[in-house]
Amino acid sequence: MTGINKRSKQGKRDLYGEDAQSLYLAGKDLAEIQQLLPVALVTLKRWHQEERWEEKRRQVPVSPRWLGEALKGVLREKAGRLIVKGDLKTQELDEITKLVTLLDRLCSQGWDMRAAALEVMDRFIEFLRGWVKDQEELKRISYRVQEFFRQLEEES
Repeated sequence: MTGINKRSKQGKRDLYGEDAQSLYLAGKDLAEIQQLLPVALVTLKRWHQEERWEEKRRQVPVSPRWLGEALKGVLREKAGRLIVKGDLKTQELDEITKLVTLLDRLCSQGWDMRAAALEVMDRFIEFLRGWVKDQEELKRISYRVQEFFRQLEEES
């Protein structure tokens, strides 16, 4: 029996999901994204709901990760227009590549910031245990912190 290598087939989400989300975070609506990418509107609506794009869009102003994703969307759209026109020169393409690399770093720092926030909250709780004598107050604060951690985990 000979070994036949199967190629893993990429679905639309693999091919266009990140681009679609970035464009949405950059302010495009689903109908506009449908015009830019070969993805059905019903598929975009499903991705929008499943991946909670609306929540991510609200976080763009305060989250380095989602701000970076939004900027990637703007960059993709503008670069796409230049490529279609044939106006994109080698030097400009190199600059765009560098910008995308920097944006990827910005997005990954969002996860580092999340880890840092968790560390700070953990240390804050330890600090409070030494200062707060009212056990009921400590329970209320601990509950809120646990809710904060739960919400962060749901967002990942």
